[in-house]
Amino acid sequence: MHISDGVLSLEVTVVSTIVAFAFFVYSFRSLNNEKIVLASAFSALFFVASFIHIPFGPTQIHLMLLGFIGVFLGSVAIFSISLALILQALLLGFGGVSSIGVNVLIMGLASYLVYIIFKLNFFKALNEKVKFFLIGFSGVFISTFILFLHLIISKDEYEKLSYTIVFANIPTMILEGLVTLFLFLYIKKTMPNLIKELNI
Repeated sequence: MHISDGVLSLEVTVVSTIVAFAFFVYSFRSLNNEKIVLASAFSALFFVASFIHIPFGPTQIHLMLLGFIGVFLGSVAIFSISLALILQALLLGFGGVSSIGVNVLIMGLASYLVYIIFKLNFFKALNEKVKFFLIGFSGVFISTFILFLHLIISKDEYEKLSYTIVFANIPTMILEGLVTLFLFLYIKKTMPNLIKELNI
């Protein structure tokens, strides 16, 4: 899902970086002492989960756990994922340095949007297992949609590739949904109070 340097137009990259920085500042201001350890832990989780990836054109397909991270951290998810993305770009060459802002929007913002969506009463009324699956599924779905928009807006020749990437990520959406479902079921069994505190 990472966008590499030079893939998007300069205009899209600059605007996305400015917007991402604004969200990063907003996320950082939401960080408190209670969430520092949790944010660090989820940053490491994202780093490891997305370590194994499959290159696909200008992007990469991999497990991200965006929805899972989002419902636990809320707006702080943007800060947490940003840290992991910066380390991945600098240490491992995942994505690129100039495209960090774009990747923050694609993954960090997507994670936060999952948190907002699943606070709505409609989703609270869903069957628990369905809801857990959709949390994982929607994280990748939203992330893919943001990636799609960046590619479509950036260059006309990316139109066919954009649609291909959407379809290519459907198996990832399903996989992420299943993994998230099992993670939540495990947490519910071992730490039931933690699920109740999420209020999802």
